[in-house]
Parts: sequence; C-alpha cells; structure tokens
Amino acid sequence: MSFARKTLKILALIYLIRGISDLVIAGVGIATNNLDYSTFGPNAMLAAVVIIAKGLVDLAAGVAGIKGANKPSQVDGAFKLGIAAAAATLAQAVLTLPALGGSALNIGAFVIVVYDLFFVQQAHAVKVENKDRL
Repeated sequence: MSFARKTLKILALIYLIRGISDLVIAGVGIATNNLDYSTFGPNAMLAAVVIIAKGLVDLAAGVAGIKGANKPSQVDGAFKLGIAAAAATLAQAVLTLPALGGSALNIGAFVIVVYDLFFVQQAHAVKVENKDRL
C-alpha cells in the first residue's frame, strides 16, 4: 500500500470519528435545546442543521475514503465527498462570524477546512496513482 493510500485511510478514519461526534453534538444540542447560542447567535437552529449535514457528509467521506484507500478504482467518491465536506465546514465556520449574528470567530473550523482540503489532495493523489498503474 502506497504512502498516499495509507494517509488517505488515516484521514478517512478521522473523518468517521468527526462525523459521529458532529451527529452526537447536534443531536444533544437539539434535544436539550441548548446549541451554544452564545457562539451561533440567532442562527443556532440553522447551525444545528448544518452540523447534522456536515456530520453525515463527514461520515460518508470517511467510508468512501477507506473504500478508496483499499480499492483505488473507487476513490472518486472520496474526492467528491471531501470537497462537499470542505464546503460544509466552511458553512459552519461562516455561521459563527459576528457579521452574520454569531459572536465569535471560529478559528478551529477554518483550520479544519485545511484538513478537508488535505483529504481531497490525498484522494486526488490516489486517483492519479491508480491512473498511472493502469
């Protein structure tokens, strides 16, 4: 297994953990009606929907990444879901901006976008490597 495939598999496992944690956080936040209003402001329920969508996309990207790392011919799904995950993370980060009613600049979410783009880059590397092999 090449370095790109190993890296993609590790990143995909982290995606699985992130997806599950996002779903748990959003579920608990909705159930208790206490989704950190101080961070998201009036966008708290919209943020809950975005976090649930982000959790589902992260979960799907994790599964697709593991599948693509094991079988490089199927890495295209991981590539596309990685782009969708980056967009969802960016949407979550934007909801915390003070200009949109939030009260904090969520630096962590913007850093996670870099992680998402690294996942996309590794999926692309596996895709190119597979194309060279054929």
